[in-house]
Amino acid sequence: MVNTQRTYDLVLLGATGFTGRLGVEYLHARYSGSPLRWLATGRDPVKLESLRSDLGLDSAQTAICNINDAAALDALVQSTSVIVNFAGTPFFDKAMPVVAACARLGTCYVDISGEVPLHRATYDAYHEQACATGALIVHQCGYDSVPSDLGAFLAARELRERFGVATQELKSFARKSKGGVSGGTIATALLMMTTSPKKVPGAAAASALGSYALEPKSDLPAATRKDTNDTGGGLIGFDKRAKTWHMPFVMASVNAPVVRKSAVLLGYGGLGARPSYAEVQAMPSRVAALGGLAGLVMLGIALVVSPIRWLLFACGALPKPGEGPSKELQDTGHFHFSTLGVGFRADGEECKVMAHVRSGDAGDPGYKATARMVVEAALCGALERSACAAGGVLTPAAAFGMTLVERLRKSGMELSTEVIE
Repeated sequence: MVNTQRTYDLVLLGATGFTGRLGVEYLHARYSGSPLRWLATGRDPVKLESLRSDLGLDSAQTAICNINDAAALDALVQSTSVIVNFAGTPFFDKAMPVVAACARLGTCYVDISGEVPLHRATYDAYHEQACATGALIVHQCGYDSVPSDLGAFLAARELRERFGVATQELKSFARKSKGGVSGGTIATALLMMTTSPKKVPGAAAASALGSYALEPKSDLPAATRKDTNDTGGGLIGFDKRAKTWHMPFVMASVNAPVVRKSAVLLGYGGLGARPSYAEVQAMPSRVAALGGLAGLVMLGIALVVSPIRWLLFACGALPKPGEGPSKELQDTGHFHFSTLGVGFRADGEECKVMAHVRSGDAGDPGYKATARMVVEAALCGALERSACAAGGVLTPAAAFGMTLVERLRKSGMELSTEVIE
């Protein structure tokens, strides 16, 4: 259902960036001819005109946007049901004024940020106001962290509905994937590693909470915080239930706090309890896990040691901001995330389920599929607002739940559950 009280259903910020352009392309390809009303905005008039010309957009579908102009930002936020923010690299120094305006004016907001401190900062500053105005503020609506969050959501839901049990353990496995990395993502990661926490909003508060960096206000006792790390401990291991070797997953520290927040907000663990959560990279063998771990360590060293980092950029081994995966890689890319859920009946019988989130025809995880996921998350708020949460700074699962699951399924992604005997 379209909201006729606002000019637009969606306004996209950063539409001329690498992932923002993919979001516009997805909207244009899937929703042209529908009643959906959307506007693509950017700072650079030349890039914006190129986007309009390349896709054959109507001139009324693009506009210049300057978020540093408070009055103009307020007018833009008031004109739409949902703001979709692609304007990062990084987000922490650009998104806060947009979130503040959305929380104050009752406009929903989604983004593709993977910055946990930003999520912490906006919750602390704007959650109560967003609840009061009915604004949904939802960060991390791309590959970080929709597959993790919806996988855990579906696993906990299956345990509850099929067996009538609470969830005691969740464990996600990043399985086979194909994709690339953009210069913007690398630049953001480097900036976050090299910037003093004192200069990053929310960093100190997130660090103080450790594995529960996004812990919402809750009546649950602190003693039920079971996790002390994001990968379940150990560097490599074999999980008999999932029948796979595994190693640390590079994005676990980004995704795990989101899942733990959802677990509290949606009560996965039942009354007075939190389930444990871990996130790992599935590997075909012990040797592969050891090799992958060595590669992960070498990559970390290369990014931290400035001379090596400079050499990698100079020879083109690492992309610069504005650069990213080729169109062929975007189109042929894919991902598969699976989440194990475990609970126990009153008689001690163990119940196990596995939820799967597969890219389907969405493309590579970090860019083309990310654009689809965040746009469909935004459309939950724009077209199916009554089926979503009331308001606040929430997670994808807590804000949109099955509404987003069904939209992603209809879009061509594959989300399913199965019982493990």
